[in-house]
Amino acid sequence: MTSSWVPGPELAWQLHAECPDACILFQSVREEAGALLDFQWRALNPAAEVWVRGLGLSPALSAWGGVLEGLPEHGLLGEVVETGAPLSFELRSRLGGVERWYRARALKRDDGFSLWLSDITDIQAERQLLREALAQERAARAREEHLRLALETARMVTWEWTEARHSLVWSPNAEDFFGHRPGNTLECLLEEVYPGERARVAEAFVEGQCAESPFTFQFRGPRTNGTQRCFEVVGQSHREEGRPTRMLGVVVDCTERERVQAALREAEERYRLVSWATNDVLWDWNPNGEYIHWGESSRAVFGYASEEMGGISWLRQQLHPEDREMVLRTLEHVVQSGGESWMAEYRFRRKDGTYVHVLDRGLVARDAQRQTVRVIGSMMDITERKRAVERMQEEAQFRERFIGILGHDLRSPLNAIMLSARQLRRRSTLSPVQLAQRIEASAERMGKMISDILDLTRARLSGGIPLHLSPTSLPALCRQVVEELSVAHPGRDISVEAEGEGEGIWDPDRLAQVVSNLVGNALEHGEGEGPIRVRCRGETELRVLEISNRGTPIPNHLLATLFDPFRQGGSSRSGRSSGLGLGLFIVRELVEAHGGQVSVRSTEKEGTTFSVLLPSDARPFAREGSTLSEEAHTG
Repeated sequence: MTSSWVPGPELAWQLHAECPDACILFQSVREEAGALLDFQWRALNPAAEVWVRGLGLSPALSAWGGVLEGLPEHGLLGEVVETGAPLSFELRSRLGGVERWYRARALKRDDGFSLWLSDITDIQAERQLLREALAQERAARAREEHLRLALETARMVTWEWTEARHSLVWSPNAEDFFGHRPGNTLECLLEEVYPGERARVAEAFVEGQCAESPFTFQFRGPRTNGTQRCFEVVGQSHREEGRPTRMLGVVVDCTERERVQAALREAEERYRLVSWATNDVLWDWNPNGEYIHWGESSRAVFGYASEEMGGISWLRQQLHPEDREMVLRTLEHVVQSGGESWMAEYRFRRKDGTYVHVLDRGLVARDAQRQTVRVIGSMMDITERKRAVERMQEEAQFRERFIGILGHDLRSPLNAIMLSARQLRRRSTLSPVQLAQRIEASAERMGKMISDILDLTRARLSGGIPLHLSPTSLPALCRQVVEELSVAHPGRDISVEAEGEGEGIWDPDRLAQVVSNLVGNALEHGEGEGPIRVRCRGETELRVLEISNRGTPIPNHLLATLFDPFRQGGSSRSGRSSGLGLGLFIVRELVEAHGGQVSVRSTEKEGTTFSVLLPSDARPFAREGSTLSEEAHTG
């Protein structure tokens, strides 16, 4: 040590070995200018020596902070030295693996201080026990208060039944709950129940005593003010050696809950009836989640049970690919932009895989912060309405085109007839034979147009073309038509091939019209010198007819509408069309009237082929008004 300082005579007794408290004498450590730097101990009594060595404390007080908790700052201890005012505090350490507490007191001694330490670990333990007991008491009181408030808020009371007393003990709020203080027996409880329900309640109470799990039952009872209340009893039986000794539970006033549930059931029933009455599919979606609630009419409209229909991801998959982006984009825009309503028309996939047109309308519900909380809407199947509108548009277009035909196409051959007649009267340079041929050709062309228009009218306005069915040979019919066309087109290579069964029940005149139109189409649009092949073959109950020709293929963009009325598959070899664009439409109508199908494929390599599939017997498919020959009846 750098100082020879020793305690004065007045401290000699205090530092004696028999002193129970630890005492440590500290002297100030200062710089040359006198500023306080630290404190170092200079003397220890025996109790302090054991304590210091046990903790491994160094002489410098500044090094004690890492070992002791609660040590004051040097500035506070410096004030003890400067002013002489004592300083009291508590320290905590771990000596020998045991936590110890000390009451410390610093007293001025010359240019330092004496530090007295008293072990108060036992006192601190008693304090901790007292604090814990007080905390438990406060927690118990808080729980009691919370229970009281919960019982009052939830409109319920607690009860306890014991086998020893055969009595009920109620919570303090029972009088407010029932409107009077209930008795402490089961019979008193039954007085709160309507007479008609007392036997059931008594039986339920006895069954609850024997139950090993929580039990519940309800009863109705009158209040003192004459109103009817609904109560629910929930209890748990406690058993000892197999016998019920105690029951605990609550009684809940569920009148409002029952009223709300009844109103909810009524609203749900009203919702269900409205959904059925409108035949719309109602839906309810929370944009913050995936789930969508679907109405019960979904089965009738779309074929799905409501539980089979999923959330927004499932809905996305049912939208037609061409409509999907538009629907989701507009719905998201309304939700995000603060809109109040949404509407869209799109195609929706039914359970059977077909698409229907729907009109979907939704209303957006928002909270006070204008955040979307739900979107409620309805989906209406407008497929038939849309078809009706399309039919109206088609009919309007048909009438417009029909009037154009009457005003233009039919006028051309009529003008040719009138011009030829005038020239004949004026002794034209043309011979009478040439004029007669011109008149005959124009009249024939005009007659074909009229026949086509009549067939169009029957197909579009009369529900289909009637048939006159009789046994017919498809190969023989094809040969007859080809022979007639070969006379009108000498030099053209038209062949007929037949394979397998070719007999059937059809309308021979209408079937000849099909063959004539298809072969005539090949003659007009096919390669000038190229062959035309007519093939017939039998396949079990089907008959197949194919007409093929070489030439420029039909453009792909025309194939989809080739069989529509007033359509042309392309220019003829002469550069102009000689018809109204009804030939292929009439072919399709005649084939479908027989229960068959017609299709076309056209490529640069293979040319153009029209394929007709016919059932061997058209009788099941003939429209009302069709006739059958006696021979067909017999067959």
